[in-house]
Amino acid sequence: MMKLHKIWIFMAVAIGFGTVAWSQPTLSGAVDVVEGSLSNPEDDVMAFHWDVTNETQDTLVLMASRYIVQIVQPFNLPYVEDAEGAHERFCWGPICYPMGSMHSNTSDGLLVTLLPGATDTTFVGDYYPNGVAGVSAFEYCFYPPGQEELSACHTTLLCVDAETCALSTADLDLGPEWGWSFASENPADELMAVSYTLFPGVEATFELFDLSGTRVQSTSLRGGQGLIWLDTGGLSNGIYLGSMQQEGQIMTSKLVVSH
Repeated sequence: MMKLHKIWIFMAVAIGFGTVAWSQPTLSGAVDVVEGSLSNPEDDVMAFHWDVTNETQDTLVLMASRYIVQIVQPFNLPYVEDAEGAHERFCWGPICYPMGSMHSNTSDGLLVTLLPGATDTTFVGDYYPNGVAGVSAFEYCFYPPGQEELSACHTTLLCVDAETCALSTADLDLGPEWGWSFASENPADELMAVSYTLFPGVEATFELFDLSGTRVQSTSLRGGQGLIWLDTGGLSNGIYLGSMQQEGQIMTSKLVVSH
């Protein structure tokens, strides 16, 4: 039977003589560890959930992000249907995002609005071992778009037939290569997937520009491998340039939007 281990998290900061809460969400019932076995059909999908609560006096409008801490091999990313390897996804707000997504959509209708004292129950993480034993770990963060400094984050370990359910002491080795590519059909209609590989520990930004040089979208990334989705449905037809910079190196590619 799949086992879940939860921790209760409350976030605040002491300033001066009192305690003042950040304008950030609180995670309630966050799951530390999910254990499963390849021999148990019920663990074909290892699902876990926690609540996100607004304990501040402000209305919070939140997106969600998933960051890779550690993954088993093989791991199916960018996700290809019926390919070998474990894979994962998360649900936030009204939808469950495509396999391997790093960020939720920032369109108004897909963000989660929490009034003071309100709780959202829509977050679910789904992990699919797909015949691969070992330990994967992902960090999930909830924050207002463009304000990652206000994130409430938690890391969950997914342990499948693991003798020791813990993070590896070895760093994630992605080799000397880095880069990104458009991972779905180009020209794009409503959505475009971007697959990327960054050096461990490095932060980067993916930016999309129109031909006048105006930045139309920007997404923060963390070291490792991942997949982000661009909302191209609101863009005018035409040619755009995607650009990612890491440690002084820049990689640019053309995107065509055609509705």
